[in-house]
Amino acid sequence: MLFKKFFIPLFLFSFSLSAQHKYNTYTAHYSIEKAIKISSDVIEGRTEFFEKQAEEKPLMFQKTKVMIGELNRLSNNITKYIENTQEEVNREQVLYDLLDKNHYKNLIFKESGGLTIKGDSLRVKIDSLYIHSKRINVHRLSQLENFYEEHFKTNADFYHNEDKISYFDYLFYDKSNYGMMMAMNYLLLDVKTFQLLYYGTVMNY
Repeated sequence: MLFKKFFIPLFLFSFSLSAQHKYNTYTAHYSIEKAIKISSDVIEGRTEFFEKQAEEKPLMFQKTKVMIGELNRLSNNITKYIENTQEEVNREQVLYDLLDKNHYKNLIFKESGGLTIKGDSLRVKIDSLYIHSKRINVHRLSQLENFYEEHFKTNADFYHNEDKISYFDYLFYDKSNYGMMMAMNYLLLDVKTFQLLYYGTVMNY
């Protein structure tokens, strides 16, 4: 009941924000930042609660504790990467259109369309999270599998207007400074949503 009370409303709220790039105002920016903050607070609380359970019943939760610890570490790596990138670009400059055109895009993409060193670093972090997500889905739950296959599988085929495109071109199909910033925000929310999804499965088994 505790899981349903706190997780399901947050989960639905997070997904209500998932129609990225459809907003015409900056309302989306502030809404998603609020969702990220709420998600982070819930994850912190869930982590603390689980760690207490693991201390009380170490044999029962030993393996799960290791899996959750690695999930949080990999998720935090992506979180830190995105937060550092957002600081480097300066969100206020993005919001008030004070950056040169393609400034944000050039951090992630080369002129040839491939990934820069910074962009490739993000790919490695997402790939690591994807691999671990598959490993910890020990009960083969479809809701977990569907989520990480859709959001974290960087070598999957994606489509836009019936054209096959790469994961990163799909994620950042709006390559304006604002579009890139919002795509980063939605990726961060995806990571936190998966953490909460996994906690939900742990609390129910």
